[in-house]
Amino acid sequence: MLREFLEASIRALVDDQEAVQIIEERNGSRLRYTIRVGEGDRGRVIGKQGRIVNALRTVAQAAAAKNRMRVQVIVQTEDGSTTDEGAEDAE
Repeated sequence: MLREFLEASIRALVDDQEAVQIIEERNGSRLRYTIRVGEGDRGRVIGKQGRIVNALRTVAQAAAAKNRMRVQVIVQTEDGSTTDEGAEDAE
């Protein structure tokens, strides 16, 4: 459910929807979502001062906390560079 939310939100933001990939990794009660987008769309997903990605992280953390899970959301471009500032685990 959370993966579908993230995917729909990201696809609505980017120009190159075919380049969007979301990788979900589970490790016990931890979830990590790595969002891969095209280089030109990275700024759209992150937003000014990280506001968009932080809003996505907040929603993901709230949904995960409801199920007693911890979640991390990372944005990665096709060249492998990532941004995980503020990608804190939810308790």
